[in-house]
Amino acid sequence: MSNKQKNLWLSVILPLVILVGVVVLVNVMTSSKPKAFNRKPPETVETVEIAPVKYEDYQVFIDSYGNIEASTSSQLVAQVSGQVISVADNFKTGLPIKKGQELLQVDARDYQIEVRIAGAEVANAQLALNEEKARAEQALKDWKKINPNKKANALVLREPQLASAQASLEAATARLEKAKLALSRATVTAPYDGYIIQRLVSVGELINTNTPVATIFSSDSLEARLPVPSNKVQFLKSPSKGAAQVKLEADFAGQTESWIVPVDRSDSVIDEETRQWYVTAKLPSDFLTVNPKVKVGQFVSAEIEGELLEDVVVVPSTILTADDQIFVYREGAVYRRDIRILWQDEKSTVIDPYGAEPNLEEGEQLVISRLSFVADGAKARLKDAVTGAKKKPRAPTTNNSSVE
Repeated sequence: MSNKQKNLWLSVILPLVILVGVVVLVNVMTSSKPKAFNRKPPETVETVEIAPVKYEDYQVFIDSYGNIEASTSSQLVAQVSGQVISVADNFKTGLPIKKGQELLQVDARDYQIEVRIAGAEVANAQLALNEEKARAEQALKDWKKINPNKKANALVLREPQLASAQASLEAATARLEKAKLALSRATVTAPYDGYIIQRLVSVGELINTNTPVATIFSSDSLEARLPVPSNKVQFLKSPSKGAAQVKLEADFAGQTESWIVPVDRSDSVIDEETRQWYVTAKLPSDFLTVNPKVKVGQFVSAEIEGELLEDVVVVPSTILTADDQIFVYREGAVYRRDIRILWQDEKSTVIDPYGAEPNLEEGEQLVISRLSFVADGAKARLKDAVTGAKKKPRAPTTNNSSVE
């Protein structure tokens, strides 16, 4: 073979031979690869618990919270000036007071003197009136002697002088009453049963008229204002059905105490800041006495009695799907059911059986297991049918041997 032929072989023919060989080898390899075996994935069968649908009545309780407050509180002020000469033993912050009880005494000697002066003025005015009446009577007698057939005029009968004397007596009497009133105000008394929030004066202090001496509140005005979300207002008990009850609870160092009290009223306006309704629970007047650990300002949680929902279906809130559906079990499969929720809290969901699509009939099998991402009509089996299957008990062995 010449060099020219040899170069042609190496540069052209040999690469073609190699290329053809590679193509043939690839075809052989691809034609002999194993074929995949196609089979359907195993069908999932859900294991569920069921309970029959039943209609029942459900009492709504609305959760709320608040503080114990006194609706009547005020500053007790002195109505006269003077030096404080005594205070009651219970005139101290936090202690109870009784209506009409003497709490504080101001030096009353000046006011006693004013009463005596005013009394003397009344006596003088009464004397002047009596003298004027006597003059009037004498003037009438004199007139009749001189002018028996004529009627005396007012000036002759001294009627203006008599009216002036009468007015002077009334003015003196009013000054006496005012002096007595000032004297009575030298003793500061409690206007109602309640408690002292803050004591502001002590014995020996010189006070003026309208000086605050204490801050107090009425024990008969204790209440708890409880907010109600706007979406739950419709479930408040109607006043026509009687006063609703409220269960109040308070925690004292890990110990919980509770009380049942009535709802007194509901606000006529919505709170502008929170956009919530408020109902007010009324506490009895002896509440702080009976419960000495409770103080005004105490935080309480509350359950407000709401409406009674009749002929409804109550299910655990945990069984609802993300789009608020439930499942019913029928003939080995589970089916989704759209529902109309009347009430819902963390534990329970109350369903209108006639608002479901279709209606929830009593006796239907409700799935009470939580199912997620389960298709409508998926096959299912009952949990009781699985866990309830028992092993067949082993027959007891008998001993056929005998003792001779």
